[in-house]
Amino acid sequence: MPDSATLPRYAGLLGAGLLTGGGWLAGALPGPAPATRAEALWGAGAGFRLGLFACVAGLAILGWAWWRLGVALRAADAAAPGRVLATGALWAAPLLLAPPLASRDVYAYACHGALWLDGHDPYAVGAAAGGCPWLATVPPVWHDATAPYGPLALVVSAAAVALARLLPAGDTGQLLLAVAVLRSAAVAGAVLVAAHLPRLARACGVDPAAALWLGVATPLVAVHAVAGAHHDALVAGLVVAALAWGAGGTVPGGGPVPGGVVARAAVAGAAVGLAVAVKVTALVAAPFVLLLVAGGRPSGPGGPGRRVAPAAVAAVAAAATFVVFTVATGLGTGWVGALGDTGSLAQWTSLPTGLGMAAGYALRAVGAPEAYDQAVAVARALGLAALAVLLAAVLLRAWRAAASTAMTRAVVGCCGAALAAVVVLGPVVYPWYAVAPLAVLAATTTAAPARRWLAVATLVLAAMALPSGLGLAVLTKFPGALLDVAAVLALSWMWWRRRRPNRRPEPADETPPERPAAGVPEARPADAGHPPAGPAGARPAGG
Repeated sequence: MPDSATLPRYAGLLGAGLLTGGGWLAGALPGPAPATRAEALWGAGAGFRLGLFACVAGLAILGWAWWRLGVALRAADAAAPGRVLATGALWAAPLLLAPPLASRDVYAYACHGALWLDGHDPYAVGAAAGGCPWLATVPPVWHDATAPYGPLALVVSAAAVALARLLPAGDTGQLLLAVAVLRSAAVAGAVLVAAHLPRLARACGVDPAAALWLGVATPLVAVHAVAGAHHDALVAGLVVAALAWGAGGTVPGGGPVPGGVVARAAVAGAAVGLAVAVKVTALVAAPFVLLLVAGGRPSGPGGPGRRVAPAAVAAVAAAATFVVFTVATGLGTGWVGALGDTGSLAQWTSLPTGLGMAAGYALRAVGAPEAYDQAVAVARALGLAALAVLLAAVLLRAWRAAASTAMTRAVVGCCGAALAAVVVLGPVVYPWYAVAPLAVLAATTTAAPARRWLAVATLVLAAMALPSGLGLAVLTKFPGALLDVAAVLALSWMWWRRRRPNRRPEPADETPPERPAAGVPEARPADAGHPPAGPAGARPAGG
């Protein structure tokens, strides 16, 4: 890494330190959740406001440092991936000591584990009804919500609580230990991304250092994976691992995988099965992993058998892994019904929800306030229909690209686009949902404009929630809904401009060509298939 990265590296450390210190004053502390939005925004005293200022300043400094690090990487002829990872670890280290930041979800995770250990079904009973000892730390809106995560997520939560209960330190001390264990699981997900993203990037023809900068060493990962301890970090790690093994795996020492294609297929399948066992949205990545394992579409003599067999091994491994966790927990598939609870809040960060909100505001203005909820519900249904069509189109594109020489990059890019579509068109969106799509897209994106837009999205998402856990989308509902409408109109106009046929031919250039200076031969375009013109401009006979 060039010397120009030295200042960003240590400036980022300063920003992370400010985030940590400010978090202990204005973060999602292990006490009662704020009862009102005003309390979550301004707190109860000057100490909270000082901590809020420190967190905002720290995030701004960290974001600047990360951006400048990316500029330094682009200016370098070659950058060592290890140096990028070391910088990301340096920034993450202070946040390991911070309280949860920008969300109180980790307390809900702890309640899920406590309910299950106490004999309740987290898919059927909420934290309040199950008597969670840490109910006060969970925002009131989630008191009656059931767990929307898969069986592996509940195993992680239960293990964290079980370890915490070994500590005779009262409810608060046990909660802090449970949070630390849950944070370690999220950090493990980030480590999985860091371990497999370079290999995946190389398979896609992308600079590993640049991929690590965009997919791991980011403010979004620092805030929502390290400090926020979200399950989405584990999903990201398992999905990236599945894609890397599907594209071509090696053992940690760098040698070939024992057992070759079959072992690689089994590992890739098991990884994607584990990801689905954490969060069902990871199921979107499964067909792309199977395409990678198969090495493309079955074609040619012996092609179907040679390529379908590894894909079948991966599919069986994925299904078996998920079934094992489902049966071992004894909870079945109750998480399917629990997914509906996540959509109880209407926020414009979901594009369909924002459009529905805008329509609802318009209906309120014309005297139909009761139609607001129906407008949001209809928009969400249309969003899910659009998502289904888009996923089918992306999968078809990946299938067609699977026969090309750039198969790996095309399939992985389609997988990233599919995961991003799930985030954008889902009924509810939180910033940490983007951790997995950005990690996958980091392995395939080389165009400077695209990388710049992904970087901007990363910075915006990292700043979309206050340290106390209050989301900015809650405070900006009306302007946010208008922003969604403006975004759709802008994208539609851009699409129309690109698709519109050019009916008017370009006017001919009437400017006479400049005569070359005396003694300088005139440059002529190559005329394929003919020898150069003679001195008089005529072609030789027979030309």
